[in-house]
Amino acid sequence: MKNANKRLRIIAILIICIPLCFYVLPKVIIQLTICNIQELSYLWQYSLITDYCPEEAEQLYENVFLQECAKRDEQLLSNTELLISACTDPEVRGVPGGEKLFVNERKTGEIYLLDLRTGEKKQIPNYPHLLERGIFLSSELVWLEGVLLESSADGYRSDYILDLTDGQTYELINLNNIEFQNKLLENGELKPELLTYITKSEKIFIHYRHNKIIALSPDFRHQPDKNIIFHQSIFGQRNVHAKRGELLEQLVKDLGLSFERIDLSLEFGRIPSPTGKYFASHNGIFLSGTNISLTIDKYPPGYYLGIGGGFISWYYDESGFVFTQGGNYYVQDSLWGNYFYIPSPILKFFLSTK
Repeated sequence: MKNANKRLRIIAILIICIPLCFYVLPKVIIQLTICNIQELSYLWQYSLITDYCPEEAEQLYENVFLQECAKRDEQLLSNTELLISACTDPEVRGVPGGEKLFVNERKTGEIYLLDLRTGEKKQIPNYPHLLERGIFLSSELVWLEGVLLESSADGYRSDYILDLTDGQTYELINLNNIEFQNKLLENGELKPELLTYITKSEKIFIHYRHNKIIALSPDFRHQPDKNIIFHQSIFGQRNVHAKRGELLEQLVKDLGLSFERIDLSLEFGRIPSPTGKYFASHNGIFLSGTNISLTIDKYPPGYYLGIGGGFISWYYDESGFVFTQGGNYYVQDSLWGNYFYIPSPILKFFLSTK
């Protein structure tokens, strides 16, 4: 019995000592040595200290970040001007019309509309869902896109219009809901009742990437039952082989109406300038109605404006466009394979028409 108890005590001691010797003790030694080094200036040190010296690792990252983002601000392409520093870690979205930019400075926490005419920053509260789901219809109105939610009773959070002037939200009626489809579709064709929503609207917006159309009534704040949104899938089988937004665009044109494009990405088509004089595509900027490029030979080899690339919006006076210099990139230490997140600055590219 005594030998058995002795063996149990030895096993218990080993269970305690093995982690202490192979994990805790080395960690203590590293913390007492490496973590007290005043200057951790080499990237390879980041891998070694990140688990043991989180505060020092964070400081090392900040040092690298500040050095590299400053370089990005200085290493600009020709014909460009710095609008927003990379050191603010900017997330920027275009606003239709090209007079404003929506800016979220992740480093400073500032959220604002930047007036490209005056340089003024209009601070904006961090409204719910604005950062993750907000798409600008204008400098005052934002579409908060609906999303599937497992936690909600009906599995969906509705689409809303956010009015930045007072923070009020206005729900959009989603005509793709079953209750409306039964009323508005007949043999796959749209009934006149649906067309009335559109013909009596004041503003019509199409987002090609999301494949949706929004129609707002003349006094949309006081006519909540007249503001609609629907997906192109409402056309049934006709949607199967159609391009994104194609049927929505054709519907509006057939009704003799106009619409505003709120998708400023180049993934699903060209983006015309405010007066239509130019258009942007992933191959560059072109004079409308021609194949004349205004940006050829202005970029490093392999640089594109489009998918994964830099176009953000047109400039209001068509003197140029806003873009990011090749997207975000990382500083890599080839010895240890470390990657450091370094954002890109936001720039204006000046068009030369000569």
